[in-house]
This record gives sequence, structure tokens and C-alpha cells, in this order.
Amino acid sequence: MKTVSVAAFFILLSLINPNLLFAQWLTVGGNQYVLPSVKVGIGTSSPQRSLDVLNTVDTYIRVGSLGGNQLDAQTAGIELRRSLFNGTSTIWSINNESTFRIRNNGKALFSMSPGGIRLGNAVNDPLEVTIHGQNVVQNGGILDGGALTLTSVVGSNTHSLHMDGNQLESSDPLYLNNTSDKDILLANGGGRVKVGTTDNEARLSIASEGDMQLKLINPGSGGAAWRIGVGNSNWSAGAGKLVFSKTASSSDAAMVITQAGNVGIGLTTPSKTLQVNGTTSTKVLEITGGADLAEQFDIEAGETLLPGTVVSIDPAKPGQLREARGAYDKTVAGIISGAGEVQPGMLMGQAGTLASGQYPVALTGRVYCRVDATSGAVRPGDLLTTSTTAGHAMKATDGQLAQGAIIGKAMTGLETGRGLVLVLVSLQ
Repeated sequence: MKTVSVAAFFILLSLINPNLLFAQWLTVGGNQYVLPSVKVGIGTSSPQRSLDVLNTVDTYIRVGSLGGNQLDAQTAGIELRRSLFNGTSTIWSINNESTFRIRNNGKALFSMSPGGIRLGNAVNDPLEVTIHGQNVVQNGGILDGGALTLTSVVGSNTHSLHMDGNQLESSDPLYLNNTSDKDILLANGGGRVKVGTTDNEARLSIASEGDMQLKLINPGSGGAAWRIGVGNSNWSAGAGKLVFSKTASSSDAAMVITQAGNVGIGLTTPSKTLQVNGTTSTKVLEITGGADLAEQFDIEAGETLLPGTVVSIDPAKPGQLREARGAYDKTVAGIISGAGEVQPGMLMGQAGTLASGQYPVALTGRVYCRVDATSGAVRPGDLLTTSTTAGHAMKATDGQLAQGAIIGKAMTGLETGRGLVLVLVSLQ
């Protein structure tokens, strides 16, 4: 080992920092320090800090500890203390305690080991982390940027998750709670969830132009899948309709609702408020919009008949009716419904056959009828038959002629002239 003379030592000090030659070294309690404060340079003659180390090769400053039976038995660290003249101070330290730690006044705020990294001291002593990063961008097919990037390898595929202040992007399908059974809650704050749209009207908005917007699946035994979507002009079910289908095709729709509010079950073009293409079964059917049971009939060409008109079978045209034209007509069929603002309660017919037509003819129930009281006043309870006045009824006074020509019973009266009488229809 070579020894260095005192002269050589002072020459070395003068080369490092001439001020050290004039500094006063003091010893207190076995500790040495230099006074006044000076800048010490190692490898530089113009140190910019209290200790400035410069080299042209890899440069390290080592702080080591020796002793103990475990690596974490001793600490090697650097302590940074900021003190005021009144004695107040704060201490930050960077430590090798086998685990690398950054402490503030003894509290570990950052820990890193070969197996993981932790931020924060404890659950009940939280730490706020703020990252000022870039926005996520896409260059070709690659995601770049973001304030935070998480990367993992699954098999031979590398997955990357990029996050910035308001965006979450994944290079592969993004799974939430893929392996756990925990809930995903969007419960507080009044926020909205939007898929494929920026629409802000509803809590949940889903947009898709070519596909069903929603698919409900039950994967259990006997389960099935239903699709729900809103159509456009390219959909076979038609534009603007709410479609319920068991397949991805709107042409297989089991039910649709049009923008006008018409509901179709078993068909995609409902023209009524509710239109069913199939059998309907119910225990009780309550009808509140009408008071009679009517069937649809065609009337001979050239005739336009008013509601309340009495009609009879047209012998020259199978399945059609005509205006009743004589007294005690045994071919009487009923009364055209709709007079006196009393509408049909139930309307029957079969499109495309003789059992169809444009006039609803009441066969039973209550309906207003055009009556001629010239041959006798009509009072509630009187039986009515056809009149000599075309399309009108009258009081039946001849029991023998009335057999098979009765329309029903009057429920209101008419003393003279012509007018409307409420009739309980009962053909006999």
C-alpha cells in the first residue's frame, strides 16, 4: 500500500478545490466537518454543487452498510434533510433495505422489489398519484402514448392497455372482471354509458347501423338468445321500428313496434294499434272502445251507406250485403255499426276471402239504428224489423210476418218521424 505525504495531500486538495486549503476543519465528538461551507469537486475543478462528481466513464457513488445476518438487517441510504432555524425539519430518504424504498419522515411512500412495486403507505393512509402524460394516439395499427401503459404477455401475444386523462384503449379485447364474479357498478354521479354513439339523452345508449343493438343471452340448459334493435331503411323489417327477434335477421322478427305506436306480433307491418298474426288466448277480454260484435262485409257497388243503416243479404252476390228494401225482410243481416258515436267493440273478418269487406255490420250487441216511426211509435222493449223505408227499421206489429225478420229490441224510443234508436241486436 502506498502512503501519501502531507504535502502531496494538500497539493491534491488544491487541485480539487483551492478553497479547501483555506477551509477550517473542526472536530466535534469525533466527527469532522469543514467550515466555512465549500463546494467539493471530484473529477472537476469547478464543482457546481456541494459535492460534484465527474468522470468520463461509468460513475457511481456508493453508500454501503456491512453487518447482520439478513440483507434487510441494515440500511444503506441517502438522507435529504430540510431544516429551519426554529428546528422544524422534514426528511426524505432513499434506502436500500433489501427492498428499495423512498421514505418521508420515516414513512415508506414507494417500495420496489424484484417481485413488485407499491405506492402508498397503507390502505388507511392513501396516496394521490398524478401523472401528466400524453394522449393515446393510433399510428397505423399500433397504439402509442398515454399517461400510463400496462403490458402483459398471454401465450405468444403481447397485450397493451393505454390510458390517458379521458381514454382507455386496448390492443386486444378488453375484459372487466374476466376471472372474478364481482359487480361492475356505475352507481353514483349521474353519468351515462354510450356504446358506438355520443348521444347524451339516456343513461345507456347503444348505436349500431347494421346489427341488432342488444343481444340477451341465457347460456344455461334450455336457454336462448333474443336480439333487440332499432331498424333503418336497410333492415327488412323496415325503418324506425323496434324489432324483437330470435335471430340476427330482422326478417325473423317475432314482434315489432312502429314509430306510430302500432304493435305487430308475428308480422312486421302492423296497420293497427295491435295486430296479431296467429292465435290469441285470454281468460277475460275487456273491450272499452265499442259495444257490438261486428263482421266486415262488402256492399254492392255504387252504394255508400251511412252508419245505422239496416242491411240484408244480397242474393245476387254471394257473401255481400245490400241496403234493406222492404218490410219484414227475412234476409235481414244486421246494422252498419258506428252511428251515434258507438263504435264496434269487436270486428271480425278474413282478409282475401268472401268473409271480408269495408263495412262493419253489427250482428249482436248494442248499436244505434236508423228507424222510421211513421207506422207506429217505438218504445224500449219493442221488437224491430225492416221497414218499407230503405235501410230503416220499424216496430214489428205482425208476429207471423216478423218470424225470421227480427233485428233486435229497442232500448230507446222514437215517437214520430225518423231517427236513431239504440238497439240490442238479436237476429231471429
